[in-house]
Formats: sequence, structure tokens, C-alpha cells
Amino acid sequence: MDGNNICKLNLNRSSDLICTDFVYETKHAQAKEQRASTYILGLAVSGKGALCSGGRRYALQRGFIFAVCKDTCFSVENEEDFCYLYIRFHGRRAEELATRFGIETALCVSETADHREQLVSFGLDCLKKANGSNLDIFAESALLYLMAHLRAELPSQNELVAKMIALTNEHFSDVGFSLNTLAAALGYDVKYLSSHFKKKKGICFRAYLRDLRIKHAIFLMEQGVVSVKNVAILAGFGDALYFSKIFKQATGRSPKDYIVAVQQNETH
Repeated sequence: MDGNNICKLNLNRSSDLICTDFVYETKHAQAKEQRASTYILGLAVSGKGALCSGGRRYALQRGFIFAVCKDTCFSVENEEDFCYLYIRFHGRRAEELATRFGIETALCVSETADHREQLVSFGLDCLKKANGSNLDIFAESALLYLMAHLRAELPSQNELVAKMIALTNEHFSDVGFSLNTLAAALGYDVKYLSSHFKKKKGICFRAYLRDLRIKHAIFLMEQGVVSVKNVAILAGFGDALYFSKIFKQATGRSPKDYIVAVQQNETH
């Protein structure tokens, strides 16, 4: 690397896991506190720095992996010639990965002493090889490889929520799946699960399930499914009219309009 920032943007957004930015940061554009609009996974490449949020401060050095939960206010400080890679990502699968690896507690940092050089080499190699035609593949490859080394442990009070999310991500496209079926599978009272989920996630389960289904519906449309009825069924909505109503409330467009926009490449 020549010491200058390298920022590569992914314009291919037809995926359940969307990596929008793949950046080699040297100019410290994140030194001022900002709110993360997506999840962020980073890798310290050289020098020394710190990840900061809400009075907490985590030291960073070569080979450290760090993660920022979406909607978290954070900054990255430069202490000594600090350079790092980071990937911004979102989408339905991003939520699942965030829960699986504990990226739901604002910040987390993993010291990877045993694999430090290997991780840095892999991350830089992916960034170097990424271009307009393959950026989505290399960015996702780097994201998943680095995340697999993120040693974050889920707090015990979130274990039930993690199970709820895992089962929901597995079965949300089943038309008959609901909080009732989830409660039966886990052996809990429906009202207790509803209250517990909202307390831990800040959103009611019904809204969470609806949002998953809407995101998957968008994914299906972007993959070429043009029948609104088929999209509704495959996304877990049993009624096409209800799906159309909910979809328009969520996106501002009817499913038919969105499909046309996809075909005309106007969704982004």
C-alpha cells in the first residue's frame, strides 16, 4: 500500500449479505464520532489506534479485528501511524451473523495473536484483487474470513434471543411460522418470549419477522422473481394483498413498481 486511502464501493446489491464499502483507511476519516448506518467489521493493519464509543476505549494494533454494531456512535483514534481495513455490511444475513458472533453490544474487539499475519495478508490481498466486477465476492470473502476469527462471546442473558433469531432466520420464509410456533419449538410461553425479545432487541418480534420477510422479498425480486404472488409465498406471506400493503408501507413502492424498477435498474 502507498499510504493513501483506498475505498472500493460495491454496486452489486442483489444479495442477502450486502458489503457496500471495502476501505483501506490511512487518513483517519473516522476520527470524529459518527453513527454507524450499517454493521462495520475492521482489521488493524499497522501502527496503533483505538476504537471508542460511549466512554469505552479499546486499544488496536496489527492483526486485531474489531466490529461496530449498526446505529452505534463511535470513532477510531490514531495513536501511532494507524492504518486499518474495514467493510460496511448489512442485509438479512448480516443480522444473523451479528447475532452469531456477538456484534450486538455496540463494540467488540478480538486479539488474534495466533493468526495476526495471516489475517492481515489475506485482507490486503482481497482488497488488492477487488475490482468493479468481483468486489462483492472479495469483500464478502474477507468479511466472512475475518468474522470467523472474531472471538466474541454472547452474554448469557442474550442466549434465548440468539436462539430465537437463529430459528427465525431458518424458518421465516415458512408461511405458517410465527411467534406461536417459535414458542412451541423453544418450550416457552408466547407472552414471555414476546416481552423478552422486545426488551433485548428494542423491537417487537412481529416487526422483526415482518422486516426479515420484506428484505427477503426484495432479494427475490432482485434475483428475477417477477410474480408478486410467488414473491409473497416464498417470503413467508400467505396473502399477496396483505404482502403488497405491508411492502408498500415499508418501501414506499408497491411490489409491482419495485419489480419494474429492478428491471430498469433504478432501485439504487
